[in-house]
Amino acid sequence: MDIQQVLQQLDSLFQRGAYDQVEAFMLDHIARGEAEGDKGAVLSLLNELMGYYRSTSRFKDSLAAASKALGLLEELGLKNSLHYATTLLNVATAWRADGQFQRAIELFEEVGRMFLALGVQDAFLVATLYNNLALAWQEAGDHARAIQFLEAALPISRSNPGAEHDVAVSLTNLAQSRVRLGQLAEARAALEEADRLFAALPRPSGHHAAAIAALGEVCFKEGNASEAAALYERALREIEARFGKNQPYADMLESLALVLEASDPTRSAACKREAQQVAAALRPQLKGLALARQYYEAMRGSLLADYAPIAHRIAVGLVGHGSECFGFDDEQSRDHDFGPGFCIWLTDEDYAALGKQMQADYERLPPEFAGFPARRPGRRSGQRVGVFSISGFYREFLGAAELPQSEADWLQIPEPLLACVTNGEVFSDPAGEFSRIRAALAAYYPDGIVRRKLAQAVAKMAQSGQYNLPRALTRGEPAAALMAQAEFIRQACAAIHVLNRRYTPADKWLVHSVGSLPRLAALHGQLTQLAQTLAAEATPLVEEICAAVLREIIAQGFSQPGESYLEAHVDSILANP
Repeated sequence: MDIQQVLQQLDSLFQRGAYDQVEAFMLDHIARGEAEGDKGAVLSLLNELMGYYRSTSRFKDSLAAASKALGLLEELGLKNSLHYATTLLNVATAWRADGQFQRAIELFEEVGRMFLALGVQDAFLVATLYNNLALAWQEAGDHARAIQFLEAALPISRSNPGAEHDVAVSLTNLAQSRVRLGQLAEARAALEEADRLFAALPRPSGHHAAAIAALGEVCFKEGNASEAAALYERALREIEARFGKNQPYADMLESLALVLEASDPTRSAACKREAQQVAAALRPQLKGLALARQYYEAMRGSLLADYAPIAHRIAVGLVGHGSECFGFDDEQSRDHDFGPGFCIWLTDEDYAALGKQMQADYERLPPEFAGFPARRPGRRSGQRVGVFSISGFYREFLGAAELPQSEADWLQIPEPLLACVTNGEVFSDPAGEFSRIRAALAAYYPDGIVRRKLAQAVAKMAQSGQYNLPRALTRGEPAAALMAQAEFIRQACAAIHVLNRRYTPADKWLVHSVGSLPRLAALHGQLTQLAQTLAAEATPLVEEICAAVLREIIAQGFSQPGESYLEAHVDSILANP
């Protein structure tokens, strides 16, 4: 495989905006590289894939790709190499983006030790490490440490010709931490330099508005509301010119409205109205998970300020029941149990001491955000957002506060509940306790259960689609044929989920979920087509789906090429590897 040509083709997809083709392209070429034994090409593509998943907030997939890349590097005898260290750097960045700051920090520190042992001289790599460590500490709430690493990164970036953009971004991040620590004069100096650097770049930067807005915040805190208003207006122009009237634009209008409240209440009210209009226009594009994260980012300062002593043990995210937790929400699903809201998970001790107080504080958050009424517990749905103990939250889904210990324990938990407890996103988890249990559950069933579930689904696919459906048609039993067709669709979805190591959600999302999976996602279209096809005409489509599932079964080593009748592969699937 000519990896350079493949990477050029990948770049072309990005440049054309063909984002819906990117993942399939990379997965296909990874499979080809594996078939050809071209481990170098596979490694290059895995690094691209983990970056793609991270940028699209698919953190579990990013980490799975990273784990595969690390295993490949070990196979190649490169565990103590720079390649291994930079892949670990990508893994740590994925942990940070997933809100698991403590894990990210530990891994960044390990990368630092490897860089030291390897005598790494690449200034860009060292600065990247420092900047990522700074962001992890910043997001974990330790701004003093964030400043230490940003100040270490800055001289390195300044020494690199053409690194003005990186310097400006680091200065903006540095200033944001200084603002949190009340160091307004130092923050102002950093932001004014960042502003000059951004303005001098040959091409506009999407980060420039953040520097301008941060400078506006400094001015407002210094008591200079008129200068703050002028800076927020300038930031608005920057955002609109580069991105249009998006959610950050609406948020900036809210900030401007706050600044103008005392001096120009009429204009302040106009800004609020426009912010609501922009937010309302974005509604069809704004998914529940993104709304939850934006709400948390906007409210965490006021909500968590009084809980600084336990901040390092507070986990936040949105996980559980509801289509928005799966990313499947649409306009129709917003007629109930929808709105800005998030979950806060506390240790049992913290929950006992502070849970009621924090829940009361949570319920006092603004009743509206981004044009949506805030989400509150429903009479039928119960509490889905707000404050929970970690053990109580998991007990609701697992029947126990900890992980299942035996195969019998695993099988007692309804699979849709396992899908719920591993969906959504964790926005922040410095201690990693909530994420520890979540990650173990997301790792999927033990191998013995995987094989049994796959064998069961495959056998039922064969029985319903390849055997019962044509026989019912031959006998002139249209009702039996229709039931066989429906059962085949259900079992095909079950098999596809097993092959992706993903739990099956509730029935209403079973077929829809297939389209979001890394493997066999294309079968979503065929399954949907099958559901709309008369039973008398369904057999060719059934065989196409069976053939695609069988190819994946063979690719994963569960069976060998042979008969097309799926039941013939059940014994092989059940056999120990």
